[in-house]
Amino acid sequence: MYEYLYVFLMSVVPWIELRGSIPLGLLLGLDIIPVFMISLFGGIIVIPILFVALDHVFPILRKIKIIDRLYILWENKVRKRYKRYSNWQMFGLMIFVSIPLPGSGVYSGTFIAFLLGLERKKAFVVISLGALLAGIMVTLISLGALNVI
Repeated sequence: MYEYLYVFLMSVVPWIELRGSIPLGLLLGLDIIPVFMISLFGGIIVIPILFVALDHVFPILRKIKIIDRLYILWENKVRKRYKRYSNWQMFGLMIFVSIPLPGSGVYSGTFIAFLLGLERKKAFVVISLGALLAGIMVTLISLGALNVI
């Protein structure tokens, strides 16, 4: 039973998320369906928590001059390029989150949605769908690798 707790805890670790928790669950010999569901739940549950945390932490960080200057530079650069892609923003966010590589998961997707000021409910759904797609890909890759071994 503790093995499923390990899977859940791994799924909420930034930049590891379900990309690490699904293979962990399979290596522990656990049933794939609960591993997938627990990993997906762990990834999705952090989205609203991150939005709330960013609401409170980001204004404090922006009081540091160097961070504020870097943010303004970044924001100006992104806003100029963003206009061309604004119609595709949600789809692009989903694809970004679904890429099963470290650094492109739920944490990064939520941070991007926060910085771009995307509507929270839509961003939540899109980031969750990206996590679902990533979970499917990681599961298929993990099962294939396990069969090779």
